[in-house]
Amino acid sequence: MKSFNSFRRNLRPVAGSINGWKIQLNVINALIYRELKTRISQVKFGLLGVFIEPVGVIIIFLTIFSWLRGLRQDLDTPLFLAAGIVLFSLFNDIAIRSVNAMKANEALFFYRPLKPVDTVIARGIVEAGLYAIVSLTITFIIFIYREKWILQDFPLYVFSFIFLAFFSSGFGLILMVAGHRYRSFNQFVPLFMRPIWFLSGVFFSLSDIPSWLRPWLSWNPILQAIELTRYSFSNSYNLHESISLTYLITAGLLVWTVALWIYLNNEKLLLTR
Repeated sequence: MKSFNSFRRNLRPVAGSINGWKIQLNVINALIYRELKTRISQVKFGLLGVFIEPVGVIIIFLTIFSWLRGLRQDLDTPLFLAAGIVLFSLFNDIAIRSVNAMKANEALFFYRPLKPVDTVIARGIVEAGLYAIVSLTITFIIFIYREKWILQDFPLYVFSFIFLAFFSSGFGLILMVAGHRYRSFNQFVPLFMRPIWFLSGVFFSLSDIPSWLRPWLSWNPILQAIELTRYSFSNSYNLHESISLTYLITAGLLVWTVALWIYLNNEKLLLTR
């Protein structure tokens, strides 16, 4: 009997931890529902409006870059551009919206189980879900137009998208903490995104640039995800040897480790300011 009571006492911390995780999951689910309603209501034409921006950008740059890549046979130009524009938009929107995640939900922080990190996770999931729909829809339309199904590595397509979203959320958490500590920092985030746009392979392939520059650009996880996605469409795509799904996963885990360390050291400050 004593051993049984001792066993029950040992299980209490585990049960408490499980209940804590259940509460936290319920909080995140509620935030996701709230964020989804807010996100769609803020865009003209609702859910359809989420498609307009990336599709519009693709059409504009398709006319510009078609003749530049017209002689290439490794990947259709629309697919090449769609991979770059949609994935960078995913990263950009998660990062930018994470900066203001606490401010947008500050009225809810009277509820003690709600933590600042939950707002970033919820926004990351909402943006990832919306852009997953955008990506699949645009890809499917292009395939129908081409009358040719050329997605040769669907798991790679999915994992590249998921781990870029994972990396982006971790990066967004770092930006949120920095923006809360240093208010003027928020003004520089959109400016900071502009050079990243040009360095992330949205409009170029890593194998097309000078060899001395490739090792430096290949450190960029966004470029890694974009190049892997293009390769998932067609294995004939010229994928540079420095591009690796392992690197993308490692970058995501590393950024989240750093982000959580920064967050845990600043959580009290985030909740008291």
